[in-house]
Amino acid sequence: MDKIKNTFIISIMLLLINSCSYQNMNSKYQKKFYIQEFDITGDTRTSFLIQKKIQRFSNKDGGNRIKLLVELNKNKTIEEKNIKNKVTKYNLTLIANVKIMDLNSTREIKRTFTATRIYNVEDNHSATINNLKEANNSLINIIVEEVLDQLRIYFN
Repeated sequence: MDKIKNTFIISIMLLLINSCSYQNMNSKYQKKFYIQEFDITGDTRTSFLIQKKIQRFSNKDGGNRIKLLVELNKNKTIEEKNIKNKVTKYNLTLIANVKIMDLNSTREIKRTFTATRIYNVEDNHSATINNLKEANNSLINIIVEEVLDQLRIYFN
């Protein structure tokens, strides 16, 4: 009786595992677009990083040929000052105006993505620079994920 019960449980478990519809988001089957032209303007380092991160998801075998135009604007403003009127926090904002043009059809999509981070000013200047770089990298990752989500939605 135990053998039948164990066999039944194992077969049910295998059936449940095989019927799972999990798919990896980064698989080659999910890359359904090819960025034929990529034009990005703005801060050179930020532009380069965004372009390289988005290009990783482009597939030459993808049926959708697109042209991607991105205009970046980075703003750094004072968020907070202390009693001595020294800056203690900065607000870093990255705005990406994205225009996606489907080269197979005449469809054109315009979106604006905005990401904001606040970083602290430290006593040591190099620590402040590191905080700025971490905030900038975080903003880049947010913008890239939002652009890729839009590409996946429109070309799925």
